[in-house]
Amino acid sequence: MGLFPRAKDFTEDRGVDKDTPRKTGIRRFFELMGRDLQDMFLAHLLTCLGFIPAICLVGIGFLTKSLLVMGAGAVVGGMAAGPFLAGMYDTVLRALRDEPGYWWTTYRRAFRQNFKASILPGILYCVVITLQIFVVYFCFSMLAEGVDAGTGLWVAAVLNLLVFQMLFAYMWPQVVLLDQPFPQTLANSLRCMLAFLPHALAAAIVQILFWGLVILSMPLGLLLMLVLGFWFPCEICCQIVSGDLEQVFHVEERIRARKDAELAAYASGEEAEDGRHSDSGA
Repeated sequence: MGLFPRAKDFTEDRGVDKDTPRKTGIRRFFELMGRDLQDMFLAHLLTCLGFIPAICLVGIGFLTKSLLVMGAGAVVGGMAAGPFLAGMYDTVLRALRDEPGYWWTTYRRAFRQNFKASILPGILYCVVITLQIFVVYFCFSMLAEGVDAGTGLWVAAVLNLLVFQMLFAYMWPQVVLLDQPFPQTLANSLRCMLAFLPHALAAAIVQILFWGLVILSMPLGLLLMLVLGFWFPCEICCQIVSGDLEQVFHVEERIRARKDAELAAYASGEEAEDGRHSDSGA
């Protein structure tokens, strides 16, 4: 499969036979890479574009050493980034469900459907990440100046990173999968985080290690972000937690029921239309 889209890539159905057993672990990862890498990479590029306002605005606050400007930039940038990050998760979760469809069509529809619901999560995500970067930078700055930041501050910074990344691992999939108020999404994310602690911890470590590598390897980290940035950690984290979400929310069962209802309604509409034509012909 090519990396960049051709016309037929937006019109071909690349679904999987529903009776085909799903692979697990690393075999599942490479299966998705072979089948859906192009879709995930295109969604990733759009997500990079969506994060440009947040990066620029927070960067201005960082350069001016103004926490207020950084926070305001994170809020405004999060409003722009949230829908694109939701689109990234929607693309990955569809791939994990082996859901047939045409990427550009489903992406646009999902983007419109999740736009409002993803704004508050986007703001929370960008504000938290910004504060985490500030705290970590502050700790390293003190260390570079020969000042002991204290074990408590380092422990608090690490725990903050872990807890919020564990929470986000279950938050974003719910944003795109479930129609519910944001406070309910946060409450469910906290419950899932505690109920599936090893999986939540694994997903958090993946995110922290990846983005830590990106930041520490700057400016080469920019290339790493452009190539792998969002789709790679997103795919691994979703693969880790998707089974938990299915166990709790029965996502695929709900989707199948909704599609069956839509097909039944469509078939009923066709029958009624045929009946009207028959009556008019009589």
